[in-house]
Amino acid sequence: MNNTDIKKTSLPISELLQDKRYPIANLCKKANSIQEIDHKLKKCLDPSLPDHFELANIKTDSAILLVSSSNWATRLRYNIPAILNALNNQLNFTSVKTIRIKVKKIIPDNASKPQKPMSLSKNSAQVLIDVADNFTDPQLRECILKLSKNYHK
Repeated sequence: MNNTDIKKTSLPISELLQDKRYPIANLCKKANSIQEIDHKLKKCLDPSLPDHFELANIKTDSAILLVSSSNWATRLRYNIPAILNALNNQLNFTSVKTIRIKVKKIIPDNASKPQKPMSLSKNSAQVLIDVADNFTDPQLRECILKLSKNYHK
């Protein structure tokens, strides 16, 4: 692929996230939809609950909630009937019959980092530089150039 081919296919990331031809656009749309439903669900529930969970996904017959701790998982389990009621009756997700609750793994700030930093080959770094040269979005270009500096000398 030469530079003119790359320029024809290069799009700003904002367009990639909205263009239905790209799988990432569907993923972005689904994430936005779940975020909207999460916001509406939290408005329907006891005011003490919303800060301690987030809607992770809605499948055909189940909703998955992530909680900040096992204590909140237990408390949320007592509220499953209210959650199902809100989803079924107020938000029109009548097919949802099950609520699954999962505790998020929280990585502490002081967690040890990998001993050996990851690096790129010189060839891979050059490919990233060539790709970055074809982006018009300055932030994205800068990020890719920053990545290209991680090659093993």
